[in-house]
Amino acid sequence: MIETAEFRPFEFAQGVNDVAMREFFVWCARQEASDIHIQGGNHLVVDQHGRKRRASAFVLADDTLSKVMDEIFSPEVRSMVKGGTPVDRALQLDGDMYNRYGLERGERLRFRCNFVQATAGRLDTTIALTMRIIPSEILDLTQMGIEPDLFEALLPPNGLGILGGITGSGKSTLAAAGYRYCQITDPDRKITTIEDPIEFVLGRPDDILQPTQLQIGRDVDSYAEAIRADLRRAPSIIGIGEMRDLQTFQAGVLAGQLGHFNLTTMHIHSPGEAVPRCLTMVPAEMREATARDLLGVLQYIVVQKLLRTADGKRTAVREYIIFDDPLRAKLGDMPYTLWGQHIDAIIRQENRRIADQAWRLYQQGIIERSELRMAMTSHQERAFEQGNGA
Repeated sequence: MIETAEFRPFEFAQGVNDVAMREFFVWCARQEASDIHIQGGNHLVVDQHGRKRRASAFVLADDTLSKVMDEIFSPEVRSMVKGGTPVDRALQLDGDMYNRYGLERGERLRFRCNFVQATAGRLDTTIALTMRIIPSEILDLTQMGIEPDLFEALLPPNGLGILGGITGSGKSTLAAAGYRYCQITDPDRKITTIEDPIEFVLGRPDDILQPTQLQIGRDVDSYAEAIRADLRRAPSIIGIGEMRDLQTFQAGVLAGQLGHFNLTTMHIHSPGEAVPRCLTMVPAEMREATARDLLGVLQYIVVQKLLRTADGKRTAVREYIIFDDPLRAKLGDMPYTLWGQHIDAIIRQENRRIADQAWRLYQQGIIERSELRMAMTSHQERAFEQGNGA
């Protein structure tokens, strides 16, 4: 049985208004929540260590939600959402000498916010707001349980690194920890990121040169445009929020060829999915040449997943492949259409899949069977039960 401390909803002692909601957002961060879910006609709900919790004793009225949205964000956001346009925004709260919203002086809290219009319960249309809480402090890379060989490979001098996983798997957290570690251990490297929107604020007052973070739609129109601009700014590391179109992919590969290290995220379930996912963006007649270019710059592909543990928290498991000269030579001798299968086969043969790690955690009593089933197929589960893995 999963053991969790009793969760008590936030007390809106003065009713629901913009100040109370900001205080609620800070409270959620203090409760170690990862996401806040707000929609008309529903309780306020948070994700705490991967579990849904009701965070209000009342159901939020739709008109109250609209009023609070206008005060915290702007009427323009509500107008766009009501017009059928999903909206992404970043929200930042800053503490002052009066401990505003429950934040200490100088303390900063950020949220990545997504707004959509939807049908929810009895409401034909309401606004649904999802807020990802960005922790104020960036995790220490050395304390994240990263495998030694991956740790050594994480910040190479050039090329392309891919962090994969589903939404909420900790990709952004891992990337931010890597950037911060680089700032501390190798301050001569210049870091720039391109994000949509900006999540972790990377710079600190004592940095020799603080990282620059560009936001899509505010500072630049597209990832590809930002990468091309960065090439004229002498960066050492370019953080690319997501490679989701051909122009961004081509610009990232070019930057890697020119001697910069690019770190990007991708929604994939295994390292072997990354290569075909990239090449599907490329016209068929260009794929062979582009695959060779990609092979020349790839440094590693990581896929991470967060599993709920029996003590009510979460732990990260990851499967990965590091591209060294022997692997590049092996892949170079086979058709690029087989690269993904070969990469996943290596990880499977070495028992390094997420499924392998989840099974070991289950055997140790760290995760429960219900969580084990979130990390593997029923076929894999039967194979592990029979003692031969799948």
